[in-house]
Amino acid sequence: MSNSGRLDNSLEKICRRRFTENGCHGWEHVERVRALCRVIGEREGADLRILDAAALLHDSGRASDERDHARKSAEFTLEVLTPMGLEPAFIQRVAEAVMAHSFSSGRAATSIEAKVLSDADRLDAMGAIGIYRTVQYNTEHGYSAEKVGEHIREKLLKLEDLLYTETAREMARPRTEVLRRYLEALELEIRESSTR
Repeated sequence: MSNSGRLDNSLEKICRRRFTENGCHGWEHVERVRALCRVIGEREGADLRILDAAALLHDSGRASDERDHARKSAEFTLEVLTPMGLEPAFIQRVAEAVMAHSFSSGRAATSIEAKVLSDADRLDAMGAIGIYRTVQYNTEHGYSAEKVGEHIREKLLKLEDLLYTETAREMARPRTEVLRRYLEALELEIRESSTR
């Protein structure tokens, strides 16, 4: 484990094999969440070692159980980190952060690391990147443009109010505005195309 908070490459290699390169929950998402965790974690005084591991592992169980991927990811976290000889308290804190990160699981984050991971994951669902990911998800599942608008309205525009840290709330404000402007334009264009 390095002092910078980043783990050696072995965990990254293990995790990377569980993801496609692109896609709404692909490796590119993991890397963005990892970077956001570093920024928010430094400002909020979180343990960057825990955050780096949690960011790498947070969606590792997604393919196996779409309904509660956070629980599956936490189980995978324990499975992978335990044989690495890391301190048990560290492993437990990583697993707890992974377990609590998911919007859809309804679990509240309690540790600062869990709060930062949750915030980083939610920030990556907002703004221009959030739009990009929403379109990816809808394309992957064969949904319409109307469904993109519905997702933004019913989920993404609510995320700012669910953030834990002041750092994330500051970062979220312009991203929320991007979502609002895009949704207005999308709904206008859908209405215009349906009345012709």
